[in-house]
This record gives sequence, C-alpha cells and structure tokens, in this order.
Amino acid sequence: MNERTRENRQLTKARLHAAVVLALLFLLAVSTANSTELLNNWYSTRALGMGNAYTAVVDDADALFYNPAALQEISGVNWTVFDIHGGLNGQEAIDNAKLAEKIADDIAGTVEKLYGKRTWAGAGAKSAISVPGFAAAVFGHADAGVVVSNPPNPMIQPNFIVDYGGAIGFAVPLIPKVATIGLVGKRINRTGTTKALGGGTLASLDGESLKQEFKRRGTGYGLDLGAKFKLPGPVSPALTFVMRDIGYTAFTHEEGLGPPPRSEPEMVIGGSLQISAPLITITPAFDFRYLNRSDVQLGKKINLGVEVDLPLLDLRVGLHQGYYTAGVGLDFALLRADVATWGVELGEYPGQREDRRYMAQLTFEIGFDPFFFFGGSSSGGGGGAGGKSGERRRLKQRR
Repeated sequence: MNERTRENRQLTKARLHAAVVLALLFLLAVSTANSTELLNNWYSTRALGMGNAYTAVVDDADALFYNPAALQEISGVNWTVFDIHGGLNGQEAIDNAKLAEKIADDIAGTVEKLYGKRTWAGAGAKSAISVPGFAAAVFGHADAGVVVSNPPNPMIQPNFIVDYGGAIGFAVPLIPKVATIGLVGKRINRTGTTKALGGGTLASLDGESLKQEFKRRGTGYGLDLGAKFKLPGPVSPALTFVMRDIGYTAFTHEEGLGPPPRSEPEMVIGGSLQISAPLITITPAFDFRYLNRSDVQLGKKINLGVEVDLPLLDLRVGLHQGYYTAGVGLDFALLRADVATWGVELGEYPGQREDRRYMAQLTFEIGFDPFFFFGGSSSGGGGGAGGKSGERRRLKQRR
C-alpha cells in the first residue's frame, strides 16, 4: 500500500512537472509569435552608434526625420548630394535570403528551413538642401526583416517596408538661441506588410497570394512637430519634445490585398549636454521614446548615448532597447563615413531576444557659410555651444 502511494505521488509529480514545462513552452511560443519589432522610416548611422538618442543632438538635414526644431541648428548653406546607408544582421541574413528566394515555390519547406532564424537587411538614400531654419529632402528607405518561429504552428513575422518620398520642414525661434519650434510635412509612398502569417494562413496561401501580401501599396501624408530648449555656453544643456506622425500616417490602398501598415504616432522627450573645448566636444544624450504607447515595455523606450567629437574622428557608444551600441565616424573634407552596430529587441522586453545589426553610411555634402567669409557668425549657431563648436565643425566640413 505504501509502495503504491509512493508510485502515485511520483506519477502526480511527473505529471505536474510536464504540465509546467508545457505551459512554459506555450507561453514562450505565444510571446515569440506575437512580438513585433519597432520600425523607423529612416536610419542615421551616427544616431544608432550613440544609442539612437538623437533628438537633442541632430544638427543637419536629418532633423527632418528626428526633430524639426533642430533645423535651426543648421549652419550655412548645404547640399547633401547623396547620403546612402546599408546594413545587415550578419552573414546569416545573406544565407537566409537565398533560402527565401524559393518560398513561392515551396512555402512549407522554406518555412521549415528558416525556423528559429532571424533575417534583417536595411538600406536607404537621400538628397537634401538645408539652410538655418529650413530643409527639404527626397529619400528612400527599405527595411526587410523576418522571424520564423513556433514549430508546432509555424508563424512568419515579416517586417517588410519600402518607403520613398519627400519631406520639407522649417523651424522658427521662440526665444533667439534658446527656444525653437519646428514642423515637417512628408509625403510617403509605402509598399510592404507587417502582418503575421500563421500556420493556417500559410497552408491556404499559394505563391502568388503570398507575394500579394508583400505588395500592399499606398500613399500617405504625415506631420511631425518638434520643440527644443537650449542654453548656449561651453557647457550647453538641451531638452527636446517631438511628436512624430501626428494622429497617425495612414496609406491609401493602391495594390495588393490591402493598404500597407500605417505609421503610429510617437511621442519623444530627449536631452543632451554638450561640453565643448578647443579640440574636443563630448555630448551625452538620452531619448525617452514611445511615451504615448502603453503596449511598449519600459526598457524598449530608453535610449542612452554619448559622442566624443575629435578633429576628423567621432567615437560613439550607447544603450538601445537594453543592448549596447557603438560607432565611429570619419571626415574627409566633403566626404563623411560612419559605421555602427546596435541591438534590436525582437521580443516583448529587453534581454529576451536580441538581433545584433551592423550598418555603414557614406555622405557627400557641399556647404559653405556666407557669414564666415565676412567675419560674422551663422544665425543657426552651427550646432555648437557659444559658436566655437560651429566654427570647428565648418572646418571639418560636417554637421
């Protein structure tokens, strides 16, 4: 009797352990399948190197994408002839892309081979004209990523977005050299999808229907608003507030099975502290993003970084979605090169599922400051504290 009781207890305990394991596996599968990556419609390699903490730091035409108020920081007259970037999450992206080419012919077989793998590639280009308080740009950006998970019920989570269009913006000082407000309008032609495809959907799709999912196409118009408060001096603190895609940016339905995904509104508070000396500028910064979104976990909202600006060389480190970032920038007169690595969280919270990425950017820009030739100073402040950093940056032929 005692022996039978002991066996029953052991059997009950084994069943309990099995139930706990199955419950954990189920929760893991659900959290992995439902997780989504937070997407952007433009990348700056400089920003990514310093944790994407950039709304209080940007001082060139990229203010069109990060903070409209920072357009007032632009120095002189500038033509960004080309600004191109491209990145991958390593050799795995190239290998997986070769497999994915066959997905239209053998959906089930390709999904099985891609299970557990993460693939990402991004690229973009822009050309822009900018002066203090105003900029206009044409741009294109592609962001292609896919995660295949959950073997009992296979699921493909694509993040495939291709944008091209134009942006124009202006900034005006509320308090000269201290407080600025800016506005950017943009027209975007978008193709792509972020719709998760589960096992049932995949089973009912043929190759052509699957292609239509990725051909969702439409045109949308959006507005971004930004404000910046900055105290000039050798130690110059700055605070920013940005609202991107006010309301949200929706897209018309032009092709495919429906319109492409809309851009959700994003509220950002940022800050920086620019410490300037004759041959070096150190700029720690932070961005607290997605303030208006309760569905984004706290750790994914925090962006921290620092940039050390030396003659011809910039060094950057930071923290983005709980993972380290690093970057280097080099200036060769009119040509600028930047590289960066950063981590993206593909799960619900930092530390769950990192995707390590790498990007390079090359920029060719022609610029001059008419005030400099006449012994004056640019009204835009040159992005430097007290004007000193602005003069040094003009000599570097950069931001």
